[in-house]
Amino acid sequence: MIPFVEANQSKSSTLREVRATSFAVAAFIVGAILALFFAGGRYLPLGGTDSLGSMAGWIAGGLSGVAFAGAYLLSGGGSSQPSLAWRHEVPLAKRIIDLIALTLATAMFNYLVVMAVAAVFQMGFRGLEVDPIGGAVLVGFAAASLAYVASLAGAQVSGSSIASLAISVLFTGTIASMVGSSDESWWQLHFSQLGNTSGVTGYRFNLALIITGFVITVLAGYVGQAFASGLRHRGEEPGRRPRVLAGLFVAIGLCMAMVGFVPDAVSFVIHVGSASGMVVLFGIFAFYALRYIPDLPKDLIAFTTVVVIGIIVSVLLWVPIGYYNLTGMELIAAGLLFAWLLVFVRSAEAYGAGPARAPVADPSQANLVQPPRI
Repeated sequence: MIPFVEANQSKSSTLREVRATSFAVAAFIVGAILALFFAGGRYLPLGGTDSLGSMAGWIAGGLSGVAFAGAYLLSGGGSSQPSLAWRHEVPLAKRIIDLIALTLATAMFNYLVVMAVAAVFQMGFRGLEVDPIGGAVLVGFAAASLAYVASLAGAQVSGSSIASLAISVLFTGTIASMVGSSDESWWQLHFSQLGNTSGVTGYRFNLALIITGFVITVLAGYVGQAFASGLRHRGEEPGRRPRVLAGLFVAIGLCMAMVGFVPDAVSFVIHVGSASGMVVLFGIFAFYALRYIPDLPKDLIAFTTVVVIGIIVSVLLWVPIGYYNLTGMELIAAGLLFAWLLVFVRSAEAYGAGPARAPVADPSQANLVQPPRI
């Protein structure tokens, strides 16, 4: 049995590598052709608004999204993982929305990565302009590299990888908006001021919130399934507990998406209400999980408690103490929440794998599993 399992794993690994390489080659060819077409014979700088880096970001981001979706959907890909058999019971419409969210998140993250790398190189090679053929090769290389990585990610989707993707998109989107903002004093108000900025800066920040929110709704199903499996392993009927936790996760994600859909300048009430709702729902989620899910790791319980206390302290440092402004409070609270998200999802996956074996309590049975003393 074990050699058979190892053979299947080796075959799956080989298939993933072959497909990733195929996607990379195709992305190089398509990316280079598109770069030649859009360059139109011009010499372009590496970074900036109308630059090779901007073009490469769009092309590489789009092609990496296609590679992710393709690797996930193809036979033997991410959707065919035995551990994700429960996904087939999810309504088709929800599965399509989930795939779109993950694909857009992958594309946006890679787009921002390429833009950042191009901007850094532009700072180093000041005044450099790349010819059309050389630019096409660079764009093709960027597209191939990111398509390869995205294909491997699409072939092995897990709760941990989705959580990492959500955090990466929000972090890079926020950083890109901060660096590119024309309002140098935005931080004197709050992070939402970035979304009020006109132009691409505001769109990046709001789109990062929207996509991250929908990715969290995808993650909700993985969290609920992990707890349902963990409860069964422990001889308990899951009941509605996993559904409640998954529903709270979905609500948190929708609140985050609403924050991006409705910027502060459009509707202060809806924007702030959605942002506040995320924090309240997190508190409810933490309380429900700690109260109704048995046998949670003590480290997770302690860390969750620390995060909740940390958020309360960060709010008090803003109001009424006045140590920093709203931006400082948002930065601390967001950092704590997303650090907790990574730890929590990994703990949920471990919980779903089943409880650790307890030591043998019966002395008469101990001799059966321990070597005799000499």
